[in-house]
Amino acid sequence: MKKQGELLLPGDKLSVIEEFMAGEGTYEYEGRVYASVVGKAFYDMINRKTNSISFKKPGLLSIKKAKYVLGIVNGMKEDSALVNIYSIEDKIISVPITAYIHISQISNKYLNSITEALKVLDVVRAKPLNFSIPLPLTIKQKDLGVVFAKCSICGTKMIKKDEEHLRCPNCGNIETRKLALVMVKKGGN
Repeated sequence: MKKQGELLLPGDKLSVIEEFMAGEGTYEYEGRVYASVVGKAFYDMINRKTNSISFKKPGLLSIKKAKYVLGIVNGMKEDSALVNIYSIEDKIISVPITAYIHISQISNKYLNSITEALKVLDVVRAKPLNFSIPLPLTIKQKDLGVVFAKCSICGTKMIKKDEEHLRCPNCGNIETRKLALVMVKKGGN
């Protein structure tokens, strides 16, 4: 276990969840809490949380006031999608912010797999749930979800078929996504 105020690097073990829960700048994996950002160890004895207090948080002040963010899905896990945030509302940020969408924050309907709603390289419009890194996001609201997607077969920009299906104008492939109310209308292949 790291000492209070000790320098942390991402992946440094801070505690087990029986001692402290994951707090700001940390994550829990297989019963252990690890740092997710470079920072200093801080143990909140009252709330029993361990934190990695980051030295610099690019864009987090802007996110606290944001109604939505735009990001690109860059990875998938069994129960969550990993997202890089590139825009806070309509303002592009210079350093992407790491975020994730848990399967429970996608839809009110049951999903067998997260890939029923999201795929790698989808552009999503999402809302931050809180302001720790990695940033947890939700796309449950009607105005949130996928705003741009490419066909997983041929890579052509998909067009909206109905409320949850996209169709590829090139190969005819139909795919399911959790779509935002409004999808991007313009764009190339």
